[in-house]
Amino acid sequence: MRVYKENINHFNAFYRSDYYSYLKENDYDCVDKIFSSLYEDPDDCDASLYQELGRKFDLLARKNYLVEEVEGQKNRLAADIICGRKQLVDFRNNNYEEWIVDYERVRSNLNLHFLWPKHKAPTINTYRYSRYLDRIDCLLFDLKCYFEGQNTPMALVYQRETTVIWLKRFKNFSDFIDRMQLNAFVDTDYNVLDISKGQAKIIDRIYSRKEVKGTIETYIENMLQLNVEGKFI
Repeated sequence: MRVYKENINHFNAFYRSDYYSYLKENDYDCVDKIFSSLYEDPDDCDASLYQELGRKFDLLARKNYLVEEVEGQKNRLAADIICGRKQLVDFRNNNYEEWIVDYERVRSNLNLHFLWPKHKAPTINTYRYSRYLDRIDCLLFDLKCYFEGQNTPMALVYQRETTVIWLKRFKNFSDFIDRMQLNAFVDTDYNVLDISKGQAKIIDRIYSRKEVKGTIETYIENMLQLNVEGKFI
């Protein structure tokens, strides 16, 4: 995984520069704009990330996607990090020395990169933010309900283009979890663990967007702590 390390090098160079010191005192609104301009999304462009994911899932890696054949059709799968840089920046109230540590810890963990079919929007990747503010546990519970035959908030994207074909390759939710190597997010009975509660409880219903919004801070805090504790290995 190369690009996230390059991002950190670029961020550090800017943070340690006289220009940063000047902007911090005179035009702080410009600081995050520059961080954003320095940033490249590894999910979009990191060939080395896809090489590692390809080895993990035994799939052919291209520059910015993996190739998986399902029912004679070649599907593209794209990476999706558990939590984006901007969420970490907001969570740490723009404290660079804190969010850059979080960013490195999250991005360096291959198991926090998920794979979803890549096609014209909406996709699971794009829609999970709209519906669940990127809470992966809420998305997994939504998928669990979908595999059980329920009409879920995410069902629209599950039935689109290559996504519907991809999901059919899994026998059920437990098969999906096992084959996508997501066991760190469920218990031994394949109940989805609630990250906002430190994985001490399970999710037993679909949360409204309002409920999700009210838990997002504790979700990110616990996700970061669980990662430090090695729960996502």
